[in-house]
Amino acid sequence: MLNLLGEHICKVDNKGRMLFPSKLRKQLEEVIHHGLVINRDIYTKSLVLYPKPEWDRVQADFGKLNRYNKVHSEFIRRFLNGATVLELDNQGRLLLPSTLLNYAQIDLKANNELVLIGALEKMEIWSSDNYNSTVSDNPDDFAAIAEIVQRDLGNMNQ
Repeated sequence: MLNLLGEHICKVDNKGRMLFPSKLRKQLEEVIHHGLVINRDIYTKSLVLYPKPEWDRVQADFGKLNRYNKVHSEFIRRFLNGATVLELDNQGRLLLPSTLLNYAQIDLKANNELVLIGALEKMEIWSSDNYNSTVSDNPDDFAAIAEIVQRDLGNMNQ
């Protein structure tokens, strides 16, 4: 299982190409040749970047859903909407789809800085403004979230 780590400040050019950090390439060296899949995050105005083998595991779980169930079908449709396979070009760049850049509020003209963070088995791509406002939220909020997660982890281990 992957354990991707790090916070990387990346530049994106006016064509939507982002230089993929070499430190993340090194962490992904065993799987990056399979490609990457980018999609919208379902909870925030950010993007999620999966190594293709991890994306395949996510999709395998969806294959267990009943497509004749309206809720399951709607979830699959919405979750997969925008998912795009990406590969690094010869210069180590990813071409980010414009529809996904718009979703994540990444304006290629205003600010060409992104934050790419390792998040266990996947990565998150944020506009620097959205990331900074999310991370700089009240530390008491994070403490409350941490307490809930610790309690939930304790319940899982019982």
